Amino acid sequence: MEQQIRKQAEYFKALAHPTRIKIIRKLLFQDQCVGNIEESLNVPQANVSQHLHILRTCGIVDYRMDGKRRCYFLVQPKQIKKIFECINLRRFQ
Repeated sequence: MEQQIRKQAEYFKALAHPTRIKIIRKLLFQDQCVGNIEESLNVPQANVSQHLHILRTCGIVDYRMDGKRRCYFLVQPKQIKKIFECINLRRFQ
């Protein structure tokens, strides 16, 4: 039980950063390669890669190779949508 709680805390901790939320929002619409994320968020590639590493370690995102490029996707997009919907409903009521 304690291990499950720690894993859940790490999951939410990974979501609790503005840049990671922006990355996740982009991935809700379509898979994105690192360069596309970097360009659209105007964040250095090294920084984007660090955030993606955190999200991947927690099982939120994964990637597929497209030639030499890593293209990221949400592992469970329906869960992420539900979490975002809950947060938005609570915040704006």
